[in-house]
Amino acid sequence: MNGPVDIIKSPSMTYLADKSDMEEESCFIKKLLHLNKSADDDISSLESNSSTARSVASSITRKLQRSPFIIHPSIATDVLDSLEDEIELHPDLSKSIGHIKIPPSFVKEGLPLLKVSHKSKKRVLFYIDPANFKFNWRVVSNSSAPSQTHRLSITGSSSRIYEFTLDDIKSVYMGVEASSYREEFNISKEFEEKWITIIYFNQKKKNLKTLHLIADTNHDFKKLSVILQSLRNLRDQLAKQFLIDFDDLDSTQKKLILDKALVQPDETGEVKQVREFLSFNDILKYTKRLNINVNRKHLESIFNEVSKQENDGGCNYEQGLNFEQFKMFVSKLKKRDDIIDIWNNICGDGEVMDFQCFAKFVTKIQGESYSEEIMRKIFNLFAIKNEYWSQESLNNFLLSKFSKPIHNIETRDYFDHPLTDYYISSSHNTYLIGRQVAGDSSVEGYIRALQRGCRSIEIDVWDGPNSDNNDLSSSLESEPIVNHGRTFTTSIKFDNVIRTIKKFAFITTPLPLILSLEINCSASNQLKVVNILKEILGNSMVLAPIDDTSTIPSPAQLKHKFLIKSKKTSAFHNLVAMEDGSYTTSTTTSFSEDGSTASTKSNSFIIRRKQSTKIIEELSALGVYIQGIKYKNFSLPESKTFNHCFSLNEKSINVMIKDEDKKIALDKHNRKYFMRVYPAKMRLKSTNFIPLSYWEHGVQMVATNWQTYDLGQQLNEALFEGVDKKGYVLKPPALRAPQLRSSKRLRLFKQPPPKRIKFSVDIISAHQLPKPKEDDIINPFITFEIIGANSIQWDSPEMESGKTRIIVENGFNPIWNAKFSGELTCSYNEFVFLKFTINSSSWGAEESEVSPIGILVARMSYMKPGYRYLPINDVFGEQLVYSSLFVKIGYSE
Repeated sequence: MNGPVDIIKSPSMTYLADKSDMEEESCFIKKLLHLNKSADDDISSLESNSSTARSVASSITRKLQRSPFIIHPSIATDVLDSLEDEIELHPDLSKSIGHIKIPPSFVKEGLPLLKVSHKSKKRVLFYIDPANFKFNWRVVSNSSAPSQTHRLSITGSSSRIYEFTLDDIKSVYMGVEASSYREEFNISKEFEEKWITIIYFNQKKKNLKTLHLIADTNHDFKKLSVILQSLRNLRDQLAKQFLIDFDDLDSTQKKLILDKALVQPDETGEVKQVREFLSFNDILKYTKRLNINVNRKHLESIFNEVSKQENDGGCNYEQGLNFEQFKMFVSKLKKRDDIIDIWNNICGDGEVMDFQCFAKFVTKIQGESYSEEIMRKIFNLFAIKNEYWSQESLNNFLLSKFSKPIHNIETRDYFDHPLTDYYISSSHNTYLIGRQVAGDSSVEGYIRALQRGCRSIEIDVWDGPNSDNNDLSSSLESEPIVNHGRTFTTSIKFDNVIRTIKKFAFITTPLPLILSLEINCSASNQLKVVNILKEILGNSMVLAPIDDTSTIPSPAQLKHKFLIKSKKTSAFHNLVAMEDGSYTTSTTTSFSEDGSTASTKSNSFIIRRKQSTKIIEELSALGVYIQGIKYKNFSLPESKTFNHCFSLNEKSINVMIKDEDKKIALDKHNRKYFMRVYPAKMRLKSTNFIPLSYWEHGVQMVATNWQTYDLGQQLNEALFEGVDKKGYVLKPPALRAPQLRSSKRLRLFKQPPPKRIKFSVDIISAHQLPKPKEDDIINPFITFEIIGANSIQWDSPEMESGKTRIIVENGFNPIWNAKFSGELTCSYNEFVFLKFTINSSSWGAEESEVSPIGILVARMSYMKPGYRYLPINDVFGEQLVYSSLFVKIGYSE
């Protein structure tokens, strides 16, 4: 970054801004107070032709995807675009220095749009409440809908109001970026430039909802897309700038705030200055809009204190606070007693921190291993006049990338081992976004899994409508679809799934993606599956071994490649032994992964059983490195073919683990060969098992239901955080050690001796916690759990409850200073996890009607020691971008 920079402070983030941006950033008070309304022609200047529409849609999508609620590969290079570039989409913003003008159609009558779903297409009216960053929509009947011509059918009516907030939005896709969704509903490409998909969290039902909308005109599309972008920009700026350091503003910038910020339009729409003070009601509106949950009495006491100090006459609500008073108000509100305590422990009574003190803190307390040269650069980055640190400097350092809480365990050759040496991030029923029996199938399931680093996804392929496995002519006319067969789930086209997967496959990691095919369709549709895969994936799909060694390659050798896991079509014949004890094969007869062989003999007693689908040779051949076969036992030669994979449900492997001989054979097998474990069918609500025991036995692909963010999925995602969600984590050395001779097998495979680990976790404070949607206040407390330990010996009985005290009516900066320490024993420290759950009690200091509002699960061995800001996820696994938990971590063997 060139030129001088200032550091803008915030309780949950730190970022650098050019001096040239400061004028734009300093106008936040005005943005807080006024979201102006204007006529529709305020945006009409954006519309000129279809080319402009496409560029605007693409640009707006990129801006929205840079925001906290989405990440997408095609816009990664745009992340550093300037604030001025963002405002170009709405010229009035630059003219009025940040006013967001909401067209009356969003506030009064509602913007007419077409809502598309699997069940129907309905006319809706879309409303915006800018004061609370809230969106509403309702279905209208044909008779009450505006007289807009639309080539898509309109059905249904309802008086029910649906709503969600800006912070509920997780993803927004527009135009070409939303093509996967449009194609899912068989909507013509001519509507691409008017399509918007909004994915948001439904607070009432506690699940993700997808809202597909088509605007009637390009003009309406741009109105909605510009407002979405502008509100997100405003929300982000207010959150970042609320605790701006006013000492960084010069007199000109201060005057700008007073002269330009406190304005409002008159009856004619003209903007004029009306006052130069913030009232207490302004403060309350401000905090509510930003979801800053602070006790009103606390705010009022600060307001009174500041007013008395300046006016000597008590609080004047009509006059309010001037600039200097507001500066003092913010300073008192952002005061961090927890940081002050840390400062005193490091520096004693000193008012500044020099480099020597900083270096000691970083190495001794934080456990970092920076060189002195790097430490000096870091020190100077946050130093005042390149000489010393203040308390604010210390906090900014702790918030920065130099104090990340998670170790990156990657080394130069980390991804050079065979694939079988890794745990692979795997998904079960990836296409589902709801329950296993009656949920929806959608490409959204694949998009979300791939965005979060999943490297093995499941595709359950069936015959589409108008097909009959016994009728060749009808099956030729059908096409393969993806759904959860023999259930009430919806379906999606196979080719749309593959196009979506290709588009999102490598946005998070370049390492290979495994497509686990579950084939239940006719031979003709199987051939279509092969052709679709080859046509769409092309050279990116592995169709032949990369060398002639008959060994499993490494993730590094297969970057940006697709691996197909398919069932073996024929039995093993003429197995050829290799030097390492594995086998290569030639095949002739019929064989399937589920163990059934093709047979024409009818049997009335098995009519209700799932019929085995014979896999055609062309499809089976795609399983170059991962070929599914039925488990019989571990001693057969086919159990040693270098590329075979056993797939077991949780019930089957649980039985195995209870048998000592089978457990030893299981561990031996998984050191060298693939295994996949998936949830049992009895989990009708798509819940998850706890994956720890399967990892302990070396299973590479432990597939979970990613649509359900329960403890099993939380642990699954936590395992892959240490490689920055790249999807491949090396198994512990003891689980991938070279095989020894049978005379030593008992010594090799017995449980490792238990390890003893001393631990200490201080839960210090939290910041900008969201309140539960059903409550007006938040009374937060933390529950702390250790998962995966054989036993825990706490240092005091009080710690065993794992709960902090309740902080009444303060979600902005609650402080607990609660310590949990002791000693644990475990077989593998790699499978010990820490879980922090942020709860809110509805009844003040009493624990009653508790609602979870935030969760963090982390692998203990990944955690860096010292003081760390931890990110917090909501109950669906999405990060609460403005919230954090401040802790001190320590552990040693």
